Amino acid sequence: MVQAGTPCPLCKLPLAAKTLAEVSGDEAPMRLTVKGLPVLECETSHRYFLGQKFPIWLLNSVTDGELSKIPAGRQKGLVFHKYACGECGELLDSAGGEAKTFSADFAWEKTPRFAVEISVPVYKCASCGKEQARSGEQLAKLLPAALVHAFMAAGLKAPG
Repeated sequence: MVQAGTPCPLCKLPLAAKTLAEVSGDEAPMRLTVKGLPVLECETSHRYFLGQKFPIWLLNSVTDGELSKIPAGRQKGLVFHKYACGECGELLDSAGGEAKTFSADFAWEKTPRFAVEISVPVYKCASCGKEQARSGEQLAKLLPAALVHAFMAAGLKAPG
């Protein structure tokens, strides 16, 4: 089991708890950024998750807790997608979404708190004025890949 103080599986140097300043992953049009990501790292910069359950815990925490807080419209149509306002049902403009960032804090077991930011284009409903992402369903589909890209950018190895 990989934990602080145990030898790195690759180079056998001891692992220590570290915090990464900022890592990001893109799954267009979503950008997910983790600030202060807690990891295990050896002196040669091999990086590991703090625990085998950490990546799934983080994905579930963001999906279940935070993604639903992002105002979002609804997708209509099976082949030709259109997006309707989640408030009044009016169709949203198909162009011109401006990026907006939504942020939440998390803590894994006894680690310091860290932030997860999700940046997505938001569209203003011409009818009621509500700003929202196009579709909550679309956000839910993009999130896992964006998180994986962030973990890859951090150079994290698979849970051990």
